[in-house]
Formats: sequence, structure tokens, C-alpha cells
Amino acid sequence: MDKTNKSDLNFLKKQHKGKKFNHELLEFMAGLGKSLTSAGISVTAVQSILYDIARAYDVKAEILIFTTFLIIKLGDEESPPLTTVNQISGLSHLNQVSELYELIYLAEKAEISPKEGQKRLKKITSQKHRFGVLGIILGYILFALGLGMLLQPTPQQLLISGLLGGIVSLLLILSENKPRLTLILPVLAAFIVSTILFWGVKEGLILVGSFTILVPALAYFLPGATLTTGMFELASGDMISGASRTIYGVTILFLLLFGVLIGVQITGLSQHDLIVNSIPISTFGWVPVIGILLFAMGMFLFMSMRTKDLPWVILVLYIAFLGQQVGNYFIGSFFGAFLGSLFMTVSGTLIGRSPKRTPSFVSTISAFWFLVPGSLGFIGLATLIGQNYFTAVNNLILLIMTVVAISLGLLIGAAIAEPLRLQKIRSKLYKDSK
Repeated sequence: MDKTNKSDLNFLKKQHKGKKFNHELLEFMAGLGKSLTSAGISVTAVQSILYDIARAYDVKAEILIFTTFLIIKLGDEESPPLTTVNQISGLSHLNQVSELYELIYLAEKAEISPKEGQKRLKKITSQKHRFGVLGIILGYILFALGLGMLLQPTPQQLLISGLLGGIVSLLLILSENKPRLTLILPVLAAFIVSTILFWGVKEGLILVGSFTILVPALAYFLPGATLTTGMFELASGDMISGASRTIYGVTILFLLLFGVLIGVQITGLSQHDLIVNSIPISTFGWVPVIGILLFAMGMFLFMSMRTKDLPWVILVLYIAFLGQQVGNYFIGSFFGAFLGSLFMTVSGTLIGRSPKRTPSFVSTISAFWFLVPGSLGFIGLATLIGQNYFTAVNNLILLIMTVVAISLGLLIGAAIAEPLRLQKIRSKLYKDSK
């Protein structure tokens, strides 16, 4: 049993408070904080979670978290600086994130002892990918096809998106647990994918040499979520983490562009044969319906999602897409990004209120790709290839404003959802007082 009898836990706290209990709780909180930060969750959210856990166990805490390390102090006990690894280019297992949040729900109500919490945390972090190598390959192909249907749903471009997506999935598998290769993976993937695409254009096998075709295959590396999370952290007052995450996201964009430039030079393709166009999101008919379902199934397999989380993820995807399209129709793209982000945040928070449902991070992370800030930035930088500097500057400004709009949607959505979280806490305190 994971749950600990409440009277036994209170006795344990009184018996060891400031000594053994604090030490065990410190190790548990440090390990949990490291796992959450490594998953790419904002330091603002991780800090809030850890403070809630400390309050639940009636322990005064001092917590310092950045994107790459954390320090926690409980009473006289202080953890050594723990290095975390942000898994931007690694394989993130969303089933692990879901189970981490189930553990958090227990810890926030002090329904599990720190010692048991450490055991369960170790078990969660040691889990392997649910669907193995074949699941990763098939999942990424569906992932790329789903995005392709939303960007440019022509038969040839969908076929290319699936083929290039399969190649990128193999690169991800080969680079797993190889830190040195992981560092150059965005450049390597962009180079291989662009070389194949532009060689096909040069040989007449592919009719259109559009940079947009590259987006579905490289979407996993496009730092839309990273840039938005960085802006969210900046707006929340976490200046160091927000600035470093934002700079990291911009760096990834330039690394991807460098890989594409090398591919163009090796194939010797003329700049006149390249089309640097905007990304038209499909807005009618069956295309977005099928595209979202394919994308969700790809996320399910590729990101090792739990089966019971899939319906909630699909629901949030449709809600975010609906918000984006409504905003685009009535006002414009910036308001569409804002409204999609707002709908995504509120719906994800409402779904995540129950421990039996999907955590908000898991249900909303997929929707970030539909809001397309990373893709816009990549296409904006690609205009530099044709030396169209005025267009490049305009597109980069568009990227910045889109990220700001999405971040604002996250902030307002969090402000709307906060009373719901406080209501849940008050309800829990009321039950405890009886």
C-alpha cells in the first residue's frame, strides 16, 4: 500500500521531526523536483508543487530552482545542489509524468511517507518506454502525418512527411542514452532531412521544394514549448530560468537552420527552386479532424502515453484548436494564439483537478505544437536563405508576438484556474478538520 495511515504519519512526524523524518522528506522532495524539472516543467510550477508538499508535512522549506539545478532546505537539513537535465532532445515518457503527478497528489495530502515516496519515485523513473522501438517509429510517423495534414495536406507532401518522420525517429532511437550525440541531434536531423528533401527536388522526384514540408519531420525539435515556457517564467518573476530557457530555444532554432543550410549547399539546389512560405493551418472539412486524431495517436505511441490519458489529450487538442480558429476568424492570428492557449490551459487544469484523470502538463503539452510558434520561427529564419532580410525580420517579430500571445493565455488561464486549485485545498483542509 502506498498510502500511510494518517495517525501513524503524524506520530512519525512528531517522533523524527528535524532529524530522520526531515532527512527522508528532503531526499524525497529533491528527487521529485529533479524529475519534474528534467521533464521540462516550468520552475514556477515545480516550486509551487514542492512548497505545497512541505506545507502538507508541516515542515518549513526554502527552495531554489533553476532549469539546470535545484537546492532544497528543510529546517537544518539542506540538499546538495542537484543537477537536472532538461529533456528537450531526449525521449520523454509521458506515462512517467502522469505517475509522478499521482505521487504528487498523495504527497500534497501527506498520505504517503517520505520513505515510501522515494521507493515509488525510483520505480517510476526506472520505467522503460511502453511501446518500445516499433512504437517510437510508428508514433513519430503518425505525429508527422498529423501535423502535415494541418499544414499542407496534399498527398505528396503527406508521403514525404511520413517518410522523413520515420528517418528522424530512427535518429532519436540511436541517440538515446548517448549524451554526446544528443547535443548535435537537432543539427544532424535537420541536415539529413533537408538533404533528402532537396535532393528529391533537384532530381525531379519531389515537385515542390518548400521549407514547410520540413516542419512535421523536425517538429519535435522546434522549441515552441520551450520559448513559451521561458516567457511564462519571465512573466512569473523567474528571470534567470526564463531568460536561459528562451535563449536556449532561440539557439535550437539557429542550429536547425544551420543543418538545413548545409543540406542546401551539399545538394547544390538553386535558391530559386526553394519556396519559403507561411504555414497555412487547415480550417475546414475533415482535414483538421483526421489530422488531430493522427497526431494524438502519434503522441500516444511516441511519447509513451498511458491509455487512460489519450481521450483527455484528444479533448484538449480539439479545444485548443477550436480556440485558435475562433480567435483567427474574429480578430486575427495573435488573438487566435492567445485564445487557443487560454482554452488549453483552463481545460487542462479542469481535467487535471482529479487524481484519476490526466495531469494538466500531459494534456496540454501536445497542444503546444498546434499553436505553431516554433514552426513560425523556423520558417522566419529560413527566409534568410533567399537573403530576404525584410521578410525575415517581419517573420521573427511575428514569432515573438505569437509567443507573447501564448504566454499571456497561459498566465490568464492559470489565474482563472487558481481559484479552482485553492477550492480543492480548502475542501481538503475542511475534511481534515473533521
